Amino acid sequence: MYRYAVSYLRGRDEAWVARFLYELRRRLDASKGPQFTRVLAPAPQPPDARHSPPAESPGVAAADVVLALCSPAYFSEGPADQDWAVLAHRQTLGQARTGTAPRTALPLLWEPIPQRLPEPVAAADVLTAGQPPEYRSLGLALLTMQAPRYRGALDEVLSAIVAHMNEAVRSGTTAPPLADRSAGEPPRALAVDDGVFTEEFRKHLAPAVPAPRIPRTLVADDGADGTVPAELLPELGRRLLLVGPLGAGHSTELARLAGQALDALPHTPAGSARAPWGCRIPFVLSARSGALPDLDGLVPALAPGAAPREPAGWAARQLRAGHAFVAVDDLDAVPSRNRTAVWESLLRLLRTHPQAPCVIATNGATVPWDRLGSEFRTVRLRALAPAGVRALLDSLGAGGEQRTARALTRRLDEDPVLSGVAGRPAAAAAIWRASRAHALPGPPPRHQLLRAGISAGWRRARPEPGGVPPVREDGAAVPDSVLRTACGGLAVATLDMDGARIPLRTALDALRERGTRAAGAAPAPERLLAALADRTGTLYQPGPDTVAFSDPAVRTFLAAHHLAGAEHADAARLLARSGSPELEELLGELRAARTGTEPRGLLTSGHRPPRRLPAARPARPAPARRALVRSTGELRALAASGGPGGHELWCEGTVEGLDELLPRLRGLRALVLADDPARTALPPLDGCPSLRALRVVRCPALTDWTALASSTVMFLTLEPWPDEPIPEALDDMPWLSQVDLVPAEARPTARAGAHTVPRPGGTPRPGAGFPGVRVVRPGRSRGGNLQH
Repeated sequence: MYRYAVSYLRGRDEAWVARFLYELRRRLDASKGPQFTRVLAPAPQPPDARHSPPAESPGVAAADVVLALCSPAYFSEGPADQDWAVLAHRQTLGQARTGTAPRTALPLLWEPIPQRLPEPVAAADVLTAGQPPEYRSLGLALLTMQAPRYRGALDEVLSAIVAHMNEAVRSGTTAPPLADRSAGEPPRALAVDDGVFTEEFRKHLAPAVPAPRIPRTLVADDGADGTVPAELLPELGRRLLLVGPLGAGHSTELARLAGQALDALPHTPAGSARAPWGCRIPFVLSARSGALPDLDGLVPALAPGAAPREPAGWAARQLRAGHAFVAVDDLDAVPSRNRTAVWESLLRLLRTHPQAPCVIATNGATVPWDRLGSEFRTVRLRALAPAGVRALLDSLGAGGEQRTARALTRRLDEDPVLSGVAGRPAAAAAIWRASRAHALPGPPPRHQLLRAGISAGWRRARPEPGGVPPVREDGAAVPDSVLRTACGGLAVATLDMDGARIPLRTALDALRERGTRAAGAAPAPERLLAALADRTGTLYQPGPDTVAFSDPAVRTFLAAHHLAGAEHADAARLLARSGSPELEELLGELRAARTGTEPRGLLTSGHRPPRRLPAARPARPAPARRALVRSTGELRALAASGGPGGHELWCEGTVEGLDELLPRLRGLRALVLADDPARTALPPLDGCPSLRALRVVRCPALTDWTALASSTVMFLTLEPWPDEPIPEALDDMPWLSQVDLVPAEARPTARAGAHTVPRPGGTPRPGAGFPGVRVVRPGRSRGGNLQH
């Protein structure tokens, strides 16, 4: 009786692993070769499993054959390092005893692996060659899931596995079990060829932002170390939050860290001293897409040219050994609906790799402070000193515009407010561009430069890419006009306070009293404060209980702009209470500019003149909400005109020709089929890529829903619903997310309502993406327009 063990990523695909092992067990029992039994001893858990690498699989230290179910996640998150180290140690002992290396491990392709297999795994892989193409393209996981479809290929692979297991034990050379661990930890078997790829990865990698390394200073939040140069950021800790407002140069500082790591030389004291935390591998990640790449996706995301030669699990091994650090940028740009998931994945990565240093760039407002604990240390980005601003302007003017740079430098030296606004790198670059773009004689007006610098720190909402519209939170967006009013009101309310730290309660009270006065039905102050931190670089939260403007000069400009649009009596009263000479001077300039042709908005997108429309141009009429057709002729005429103006088509009665004419209606978003008792099936909808909603009204014979399988319909309404079981065909519709059922007889009520009902006949089968189902009780005022 021989023993075999299974090495795989426990806790993932357990049902399919069990099904595969059941099929293998049947084959082993039916074969006439050696008898096998699986080792099922529980694996001992370390005292603190959360901060330890995965424990080795049960039986790896003593089994005659070990089946390794290889996948990208197996090498990155599973017990691969532990198991293959034990296997290598047993193989070394067996070769020393008999002179022949025993074949203990049998790698199996559980999922396709885009990376190169580590050298020990590739050397032990004697099964892949000669197997069916389905095995190499799908892996055992999909072959097992789709067993009826790929039964022939799965049977062939199972037969080959049994044959290799029999051959391994019949060879007479088996590895001795590791009963004594007194010799210490076994070698890291999978890291034997990591050093060569590390150097190749460094050659393909470039800093995230090749920006000039201007002099900066940082301040540790506890104040224990005072100010330190930005080059010494790694000396402040191994887990850092780099906090500063939008445009403060987060990306530049992360690029500085990456450059220090790439400039470090290996195996020299000087090189190891220059490398941040002794790490020569930088993983500088951007979360702007709404998610961070997985461990097996780090190399394709950062160095695509080196990805084909990456040994599987290389990135995870470098993080686990403390040879690489993680730097995360653009977390504040992640939409609020995705931010919690991104933080969760990042914190899980750091928990499983406690040796890896990490720097997270943020404005401080979107940080889950309660989950970080004492492991992270907050480091604030200070504004650029005058020497740093001069160095940045000199680098911008290096292309032959040194004269403009010198003139702007002299102006900053004479204007403390303008110099304070230019303390952020993004603002300094925007002021530089505004100076270059000024085409009139003389220097550009001061308030124009200030507006350009403030606008550089305002994150404008970007339109989301096309495709299926995302699920949005109701009322999540705050208009720019409300944000500008709230920002200016907060600046006025806090003029007589310390600009570095404003208590959170004080800021909320100021927004509640002043910031939303002109906004009408404005959102709650808490939501306004969160939107300000998300969308602007003028306000950020350096800690869990305080907020701050990035610089007193920024607050001065915001307050002056707010007061310039207020009543003169109110402005005079506020100036008498908390005014300053700089504020009064700037307020006079802005009031004078408002009498001319200057735009009245706080933000600017450039220095083009404002666009003026002729007064005689009539406004375009609003398109109709829907188009109604009752015959094929009306539908053909609508298709010839280009489609429904309101993107909604209502087909009433028997309308022929839908198969031919619907694909010609461009921009069709909603379709209503009403009062057609002879219709038994939906028309083909695969030619309508923009269609999202379908409503069927009084079509009792319609029972064929096959057309939904090839459509992009997300919302389906059935009216009336005959109170019968929901059609089983709706289980397999790929995009369908909600079905509304309107009963045939509903008592009139004062307001419409809906409640969710379970699927008749029990719960959905495993793997089915059945949509949510609601029973809608219509009220007296229910109209004919499609609601979705």
